[in-house]
Amino acid sequence: MPRRPEQFEELREKSKEKILSAALQLFANKGYEATSIESISKKAGISKGLIYNYYESKKSILLAIFNAAMKMGEDMVLSKMNIKDPNLRKKAIIEMTFDMMEQQPEYLKLLTVITLQPGVMSETKEFTKNAYKKSQEWATVITGKGKKEGFIESLIIGALMDGIVLNYIMYGSKYPLSALKKQIIKDYCTPKTTKK
Repeated sequence: MPRRPEQFEELREKSKEKILSAALQLFANKGYEATSIESISKKAGISKGLIYNYYESKKSILLAIFNAAMKMGEDMVLSKMNIKDPNLRKKAIIEMTFDMMEQQPEYLKLLTVITLQPGVMSETKEFTKNAYKKSQEWATVITGKGKKEGFIESLIIGALMDGIVLNYIMYGSKYPLSALKKQIIKDYCTPKTTKK
């Protein structure tokens, strides 16, 4: 019995997920430079030919991994854009980020390890430039502040979150995620009262 178009699309998406998952693990554990398309093929259980059917190069696989991570972040933000109060919106996004840390620590660990590799940095210059520009645009929307002020605040919160991810990777469940989440929410999501 022939497959329907939606079945082909589902198989295609599953194959792409297997490729990206295998590449993510190999790039993080062996290094981007030392990972070949052949090793990705073996780990994913997919032929090299099929990989090239979806991705033209190792670099395009790397960029697909980063684009998927970026989309996940955007989806998190978009899911909270119906919250009108900027402080409550920031709080909801921060809470979702902490939830992700606890639910997907291995994914974050692999992504962080890949990001810090020199070969990856040189391969993703254009992506990084575009991601930085996009984060400037999102900052105003997320924080409810002007472009410059909102961007600075989002950079500070982003740097805090990056540091927390790195420490959580190192220390695991011993790291006080709950206390840090409460403090960040207190410092950045609570309206400031003016003294009389």
